[in-house]
Amino acid sequence: MASLPPIPADIGRIAGPLLLGHLMNWGLFGALALQVYMYFLAFPTDPIRSKALVYGVFILETAQTLLLTQSAFHGFAEGFGNLLFLDEIGTIWFSVPIMSGIVAFMAQTFYAYRISVLAQSKIVASFIVVLALVQLGGSIATGVESKRAVFNSNFLGTHSYITTGIWNGGSALCDLIIAVCMTFYLSRRNTGMKQTQQVVRKITRLTIETGSLTAVIAILNFILALLPGRPTYYMATAGILGKLYSNSMLAVFNSQSFA
Repeated sequence: MASLPPIPADIGRIAGPLLLGHLMNWGLFGALALQVYMYFLAFPTDPIRSKALVYGVFILETAQTLLLTQSAFHGFAEGFGNLLFLDEIGTIWFSVPIMSGIVAFMAQTFYAYRISVLAQSKIVASFIVVLALVQLGGSIATGVESKRAVFNSNFLGTHSYITTGIWNGGSALCDLIIAVCMTFYLSRRNTGMKQTQQVVRKITRLTIETGSLTAVIAILNFILALLPGRPTYYMATAGILGKLYSNSMLAVFNSQSFA
């Protein structure tokens, strides 16, 4: 039997970010499941397209969590004590960048539609959709680069920096524009009814908070990938990006006051 590679003294630095990413992904999946259940109870008569979006995103997120659970079992159980198992990318090339990019695209186009309704114009919404497509392309390219690398230790490099920059930079810019536009157009929405205005203010606050959070995490993910020494800290933030987008979208759905 071949001897296993020795466990380095900084094993926590190597395995910790990956483990945290798995744990936080599961935690956010629980929050998403609760939000989907609340939506199911509160909006049974929503249009088919809205239900298709909500349940479609939930199915994608469930599939991602299952794939990441398999990856965690492979690295921390089947390969316990073997660093090569932890270093393997496996299906993460698909479950993290590509699936997260798809969910982000669905959420961002949802916001683009909302903005087109509020603004009564498709100009800003079209620009948001273009940025959403850019980040989706970046996420797919990042997934391809990750699959080619095979091992996490081989992933970070010039090509991955470019693709990750397009993915995370496009997402952050798109999220900030969405937050600004939603805040601007919602602030102009004056119905004269106190209860409705309270709901509008709630949605405005949610949009600012969630849009800022997803933008910050996207930027942080890219910064962590640029750290000297090529540590794998970015794995903790990359593992939760998709769940942040789906949870923020469901939060708006559950506070909706306009179609």
